[in-house]
Amino acid sequence: MTLTGHLHRWSGSALRHIPAESSLDVLDFRYSGRGADNRWNEPGSPTLYLAGDEGVLIAEWGRHFAMNRTVQLQQMTVERSAFSLELSIDAVLDLRSGGVCDALSIDNAPYCFLDIPFARATADFVRHTTDAQALLVPSMGFLDDLERWCLVAFLEKLPPDPCSFISSVTPRGPLRWG
Repeated sequence: MTLTGHLHRWSGSALRHIPAESSLDVLDFRYSGRGADNRWNEPGSPTLYLAGDEGVLIAEWGRHFAMNRTVQLQQMTVERSAFSLELSIDAVLDLRSGGVCDALSIDNAPYCFLDIPFARATADFVRHTTDAQALLVPSMGFLDDLERWCLVAFLEKLPPDPCSFISSVTPRGPLRWG
């Protein structure tokens, strides 16, 4: 089966966090995927990361703590506002699936995705050679439980108005460390 045969419509809830008291709307994605430390995209590739549940949100948030941050950036990191998004995406490829990994000739999944260059290369290949608009990927915090996931959306492949694929936004509360 080709990768096209593995693309499926996906609808559901996913979680996003943004800096607390941000002047930007939760659906403003201008900075999404711009960081140098993202696993599933090269810096500058417009990519939205969403968590499948609260535990994944917290685990993935924890990846971004660093000791050597400026005071301003550290404050943005430790105080976050969480939101639940209801969304529907037409073409999603699920990298938690053995069949998908076989079609991509990937061995040792999901552990191979711990290697950031490998994860980026996999996502970049899918991004540029298929109609996939997003990936469902295993959470790096829960590799022993493939039911725990992140949604990695390729923003350039989705409509520019997020309201066309996000039907509702619900505030879920603050996240704070310290």
